[in-house]
Amino acid sequence: MKTTVLALGSRGDVQPAIALGKALAGRGHDVRVLAGKSFAPWIAEHGLTAIPASVDSVDIMESDLGKQWVSRGTNPLVQSRVLQRIIGRFGAAMVDDALRACEGAELILSSFTSDTYAASIAEASGATQVSMPLQPSILATRHGPTALAAPVPRRDSVLNLLFGKLFVEPTVWRWYGGVTNDVRRRLGLAPQRRRAYMAALRRTLVVHGYSAHVVPHPGDWPPTFHTTGYWFLDEGQGGYRPPEALERFLAAGEPPIAVGFGSMTSHDAAATTRILVDAVARSGRRAVLLSGWAALGDTALPNTILRIDAAPHDWLYPRVAAAVIHGGAGTVAACLRAGRPPVVVPHLADQLFWGRRVEELGVGPRAIPRPRLTTEALAAAIEAATTDAGMRQRAEELGRKIRAEDGVGAAIAHIERRLDAHARAR
Repeated sequence: MKTTVLALGSRGDVQPAIALGKALAGRGHDVRVLAGKSFAPWIAEHGLTAIPASVDSVDIMESDLGKQWVSRGTNPLVQSRVLQRIIGRFGAAMVDDALRACEGAELILSSFTSDTYAASIAEASGATQVSMPLQPSILATRHGPTALAAPVPRRDSVLNLLFGKLFVEPTVWRWYGGVTNDVRRRLGLAPQRRRAYMAALRRTLVVHGYSAHVVPHPGDWPPTFHTTGYWFLDEGQGGYRPPEALERFLAAGEPPIAVGFGSMTSHDAAATTRILVDAVARSGRRAVLLSGWAALGDTALPNTILRIDAAPHDWLYPRVAAAVIHGGAGTVAACLRAGRPPVVVPHLADQLFWGRRVEELGVGPRAIPRPRLTTEALAAAIEAATTDAGMRQRAEELGRKIRAEDGVGAAIAHIERRLDAHARAR
């Protein structure tokens, strides 16, 4: 079966998509993955066909708009306005890429950045669409786990349902409704209103790529919505050979902490580096600094800090005491699976949600939003993550539960049941 996976976003969005794609390929699917051009070689290494998108997340994050999004992304109103401007600038190219990638596809897997218009492409072609979000669906629920916001988190309330219907759903449609109706116009479909899309979403198979131990599954979601467990792509097993300097550093003392903000860029990487270095020094720990897209640590560092470009999280995190991270869904997942407390410094989007969940679960300290990041606050959070026995025990217990799950297997089972049902209905 010809299958297209729409994986527009950062590495944290692409990596679980590759994991699902590999599993589908193993079941006989001809899998194509649409992702930024910088990810094409990596996708090909895993035996999948890469379709390079004309819009690369690297280009977006390094643009003025992208840096503004990172620097002010913890303000929900600013975040919404900037994201709308980003989609306005790059939306036409995103649509062109999706139409090209989905040509001839019988199965389309989409995520938050493509769900709305992927549904229209599937409607026109007769393909089966499956949504594969890495954060809770935008569909309003009484329990309120949406990654955007919830007025009464952690318990059922009609306020959550109303907030979802009156704010969350309209906000997302404001972002993506224009590009969705552009697709529909080009495909000869009638324009779609938000309520029609939300009604269709309730009938769509949605497989959430995270653990119910981290975000419980709401009881008022439709039966087509499932929480499968995380979709891990273990790249640190077998073939990975760490740099000798990293192996020596890890062996030279107690487990260090890992520090890195992944795909987050920075207006002032030097200033961010100074905060990180000073906080590590104040905590009395050693650290492995992953430079990431912001090129952190591009300066003289003390011998208690080793700077590397990157390392597979499934290899590195079990070897450290804790990790200072930006809070992307994939990085949080890797840290939790390793049983290590995350110190979350959210920059934008769903990172704020994951930071809250880490604190609510008691497996990490309170998140420090990027605009409030100081040496003192980070040093205190590192101290808590490395010395709080209860927190560390809870993190270990959660890690064991996550490691026992087969998220990929569960997602594939749901997808195949949906494909069988569609085949019988034709």
